[in-house]
Amino acid sequence: MATSNFKTLSVPRIRSLVADPFYYSDDLVIAYINHRNAPLTATQFDGFVAMIVMQGTARVTLGTETYDLKPNTLVYIHSDSVLRRVECSHDAGAYLVAFSHKFISDVPVDISTSLPVYLRFGKSPCIDLTDTDVAEIRQLFGLIKTMLRSDKELHKSRIIQTLFTTVFYILSDINQRRELHAKQGRCEVIFEQFTRLLQEHHKRERNVGFYADQMNITPKYLSSVIKDISGKTAARWIDEYVILEAKTLLKYSGMSIQEIANALNFSTQSFFGKYFKQHTGYSPSRFKRQG
Repeated sequence: MATSNFKTLSVPRIRSLVADPFYYSDDLVIAYINHRNAPLTATQFDGFVAMIVMQGTARVTLGTETYDLKPNTLVYIHSDSVLRRVECSHDAGAYLVAFSHKFISDVPVDISTSLPVYLRFGKSPCIDLTDTDVAEIRQLFGLIKTMLRSDKELHKSRIIQTLFTTVFYILSDINQRRELHAKQGRCEVIFEQFTRLLQEHHKRERNVGFYADQMNITPKYLSSVIKDISGKTAARWIDEYVILEAKTLLKYSGMSIQEIANALNFSTQSFFGKYFKQHTGYSPSRFKRQG
């Protein structure tokens, strides 16, 4: 099936497909779904979707890989993934959170925390949660519902973003615990080493060759390993990390665009602007104004 035949679901469209969402806006939907309103297949999302299976079982095919889901499984579907097929048991139920690119860029999460989580789900879209993990996340969803009924209109959206920041840090902690206990082969070790180097040097180095030299391997081999492990090339991970850093600085640092260009080792502000627009679709000044 050609990509052009895939249906693209935006957050507002997802809102219209689920029954009685807990919360919805043009950038965020939280709902409980069952087998009757599972996401459409042959679909790409204009944004991101996360689901936590609460009961029953499901089988989802993302791209060429099929995953079996059981209660307490979290599955993350990013905008590069194609949801080809969903099969659910009749008693299946899951919490669904769908959020836009804009929403995630507005959530104030430290980049050193966000990248390991992002990379973890780049390697595998599923993670098994403990009963305690799920209980904590459910409590946060309940608090979101409570805040939606409150009269704190002035700061309501910021409160919701802050609660989602808390969810993100919970996932970061879960990710760290799993990585400490995971058995890693040669490729996984290379991937983890690459991510550590990327975290340390991304402000100055955007060339795959630099990271390969640090690891005493060839750029071709590094790119091949990263692609096999995560589904994305090393060059793309570098670009995504730099853009994530740029967005954080534009939104929260108070630095000028020229200062940010200098901090990220771009030769000129113009070159930084072209790079940022190529990867985001809008200029640094526009992104900064929207903040």
